[in-house]
Amino acid sequence: MKLINFCVIVLFVSVLCSIICSGDITDNTTNTVSGLFKNITLPAPVHSSDNSLDNALEKRRSIRVFESKPLSSGDLSVLLWAGQGITNTSSGQRTAPSAMRTYPLTLHIVVNNVTGINPGVYAYDPQANILIQELNETEKKTVLDAIAGRRPGDPAPVTMIVEANYSPFLMVQGTEPEAIRHASLEAGHVVQNILLMETSRGLAGTPFTGFNTSQVEEALNISGNNHIIYAVSAGYPDI
Repeated sequence: MKLINFCVIVLFVSVLCSIICSGDITDNTTNTVSGLFKNITLPAPVHSSDNSLDNALEKRRSIRVFESKPLSSGDLSVLLWAGQGITNTSSGQRTAPSAMRTYPLTLHIVVNNVTGINPGVYAYDPQANILIQELNETEKKTVLDAIAGRRPGDPAPVTMIVEANYSPFLMVQGTEPEAIRHASLEAGHVVQNILLMETSRGLAGTPFTGFNTSQVEEALNISGNNHIIYAVSAGYPDI
C-alpha cells in the first residue's frame, strides 16, 4: 500500500511539472518561460477602425508629449502587426515590403506603460505574435537613457526600436553602403506603417534616429552585421 501511494505521488508530481513546463499554468498575459523571463502572448490584432487610410494620412503628426494613459496590449499588438505582421502564413509575406523577401528587420519594444505587460525591453516575434523579454524594468534604463538622445524627459508609453541585419544584402549587393541603404528603406516602410496605424487608433508618436545606437546595441547584445538604425514612439497624444 505504501508503494502504491508513493507511485501515485510521483505520478501526480510528474504531471504537474509537465503542465507547468508546457506553459498551461499561466497568468492572463504570459504563457511560456525563456530563461529568467516569461514570453508574452499578445492578443490577436483587431482589424477594424473608424478612420480611413486617407484620414490617417491627413491627420498624422509627430507628437512628443503623451498622456499618462497606458496603452492596452491590444493597442501594442495592432501596432506591431502593422510594422511586421504576417499577412500570408504560407509565403511568410508581411505588412511591409522587403527585397527578396529577406525581412531583415527585428522590432525591439521598450515598454513603459502598457496594461498587463511588465516594463522592460522585448523583441517581437511576428510568427508567433509574442514578445520575448530581453531586459527587465531595471535593465531597460540603459536603453531609455540612450534613446532619450537630445530630448530627455518622460518616456513614451512604448518605443519601438528597429534592428537591421545587413547580411542578406551584403551577400547580394556586396558593399556595406548598399546594405545600409536597402535596410534603411525597409525600416522606413515599417515605421510609416506603424505611424499610420497609430493615427487610425487615436494614438501618435515620432520617428527618430538621433540617439546612441551603439549603447542600445551593447545593452541588447547586438553585434556583427546587425545594427540599430531607427525608432518610433507610441502613446496617447497630450494635445
